[in-house]
Amino acid sequence: MSADSMSRFEELVSRYLDEGLTEAAAAELAGLLEEPRLAARFLEMTRLNSEIAGLLSAPVPDAAMVDLVRPDIEKALAGEQPPGVRLRFSERIQTSAKTETNVVSAPSAFKSRRKALLRALPWAAVFLLFAGLAAIIILNRTRSSEAGTVASIEGEIRRLGSQGEQALKERQSWQRGETLKTVGAKSTATVTFSDRSRLVLSEDCIVRNQSTREEHRVELDHGALQAVVTKQPTKRPFLLVTPEAEALVVGTALRLVTGGHHTRLEVTEGEVLFRRRHDGAEVSVKAGNYAVVAPNVPFVVRPIHANPHHP
Repeated sequence: MSADSMSRFEELVSRYLDEGLTEAAAAELAGLLEEPRLAARFLEMTRLNSEIAGLLSAPVPDAAMVDLVRPDIEKALAGEQPPGVRLRFSERIQTSAKTETNVVSAPSAFKSRRKALLRALPWAAVFLLFAGLAAIIILNRTRSSEAGTVASIEGEIRRLGSQGEQALKERQSWQRGETLKTVGAKSTATVTFSDRSRLVLSEDCIVRNQSTREEHRVELDHGALQAVVTKQPTKRPFLLVTPEAEALVVGTALRLVTGGHHTRLEVTEGEVLFRRRHDGAEVSVKAGNYAVVAPNVPFVVRPIHANPHHP
């Protein structure tokens, strides 16, 4: 089919949907609809127009027109028409046109509402665009607050996440649900957060990021880390968790060590609420002090001792 014929077909369909067709124009459209591809296109355009009408709670325009062509279109597309038999719509469409006072028209109420919708669509598109951009910005900010960034690496650092286990490089992110492992005796890493809080992971350390919008949550499964935590908002704490204990940090500097059913917290600046997980017992550990959660060890605050073998 030529471009002119297609253009004429689309013009007739548009007039049918918007302005209505005279008997002569309806007959011309019926002739074009004998082409199966155009008949299928007509049904597609009518359905689209009906969906717009549905958005406005208006009746579907001239449902009889759709009913006239639907069976033949479906048969043609399914290959059920016998060879050499063309679609015959002329008589039925012309009859429909005559019974409607020689005019096949869409209801005037629908036409005015459809035009109003078309005028409103650009503004709706602008609104949806800005709403989408706002959602993306909020999502990125949320992800940024939950994620950490690996600022520096010595030795080998591995990251375990949805993509499996991978070697980690500097400046890569540490997303929620991902685990970092320092591999080997000389491997360390420094992780920073958007609020400038910083974690330094020691050798043979296994640590997982479980932060959410409500809290920073870092789970230390094994090894040692040092933390310098920026003062946190009241409603968004920084929580360091081990299998035995939880350290609620408001803003301070500390060292946390865990392994072998043993967790030790040392506070060098500020104050940390230290909780024993199995029974919920708590102590407040201030700067220059430490506390230990371990079997058969009193859960009390003591001054940091110079002897590294001191319990």
